[in-house]
Amino acid sequence: MRLYLAIVAASLTLAQAARADEPAPAAAPPAAAPTGTPAAPAAAPAPSTSWMEEHDALYKVRGEDAAGLSKLMKIIDDAIARNPKDFEAWWRKAQLLCWQANGQADGSDLKAAYGKACMNAGEKAATLKPDDARGHYWCGVGIGVYSEGVGILTALTEGLEGKFRDQVQTAMKLDEGYNDGGARQLWGRFFFKLPWPKRDVDESIKQLTQANKEHPNNLRTRLFLADSLDKDGKGDQAKALIKSIEEFTPRDAEDKRVIELGKKWLKDHE
Repeated sequence: MRLYLAIVAASLTLAQAARADEPAPAAAPPAAAPTGTPAAPAAAPAPSTSWMEEHDALYKVRGEDAAGLSKLMKIIDDAIARNPKDFEAWWRKAQLLCWQANGQADGSDLKAAYGKACMNAGEKAATLKPDDARGHYWCGVGIGVYSEGVGILTALTEGLEGKFRDQVQTAMKLDEGYNDGGARQLWGRFFFKLPWPKRDVDESIKQLTQANKEHPNNLRTRLFLADSLDKDGKGDQAKALIKSIEEFTPRDAEDKRVIELGKKWLKDHE
């Protein structure tokens, strides 16, 4: 037995010596750390953020042509294909879907479809990063525009009121100032949109007035506040708000859209 072990040991020694004389193969892996020294873990490659810069620049001028919107969605979907758990891609997807939904008529199947997709993308983002307001906020927006697509009563029967409340209140708690006070704007609009007897115009005016005071450059908040004031019999105040929207110099595609909505509002209230 001792003789057998000695032969085996000698064979291993010869084999190791022979390998030592061979030239090292190309792209050889790094040598193992000495015994007792833990090997340092390989550094993970830093995620590329160049797609975010490209997306954000294009998003600012969104809506000027259909090809631009398609390119935006492709940038996002390519990012998700590379990393299905990319929070930055999911909340941006919800944001873009919301923009598309808001461009459709209330009560339309297309608005409902975009809204539902926005809600789902926002919820995915919120699941991936629950301590960030953006996923919760865009999920709330998605519920709102989906409800306008299928009808508020239908959305209520689907049990979406509680989900909307949870998402918007969470967004307000995490970052009330996100998207120029968007969460409080949603909260104020919610009380206006609810059907009787749930509707609370006074609470809507209270929330939207606060949002407008804290974020006076948010034109959609002014538009929503005008609706609530008009519903409360304060038509002169409502028209003054809408006229202030028309005088605003637009900063991006959202401002341009709301200015056009303001013009339509005035025409409808002549």
